Amino acid sequence: MSIPTFNSIALCSAAARDEPGPIDVRTQVEALPGADGQFVQCHGNGGRDIRVTGMLEGSGGTPGESNQALKAAMRTLQALAAGATVATYVGTDGSSYSFCILTAYRAAGPVQVRKDTTGYTAMVAIEAVIRNLAP
Repeated sequence: MSIPTFNSIALCSAAARDEPGPIDVRTQVEALPGADGQFVQCHGNGGRDIRVTGMLEGSGGTPGESNQALKAAMRTLQALAAGATVATYVGTDGSSYSFCILTAYRAAGPVQVRKDTTGYTAMVAIEAVIRNLAP
């Protein structure tokens, strides 16, 4: 499995998982007086939501520096969630979804800091929602 990206920017560092939802079907349904059943007009496909989870990490020489690196990465990704960037999303299986916007990017738990051989790593679970506008 690969790390999912939006606009060529990795959405997480590890433990990535994505769940593409069903495509919205746009229809208009009416009941006609004196007729059994329903009258249906199909208006093509709508979009779909893709939910992404994983772990975002930041590294540094001290616990504070690793936390600062994590927060900077989080702010960079949250800035893309303004809905102004229409880009390609590449999922964990390498599939590409064109015409997407990042509608939400948030922490899904507390920040943890661990010491490793080169310094410290701060990490947090993340949740993101990608809206595929034209599947």
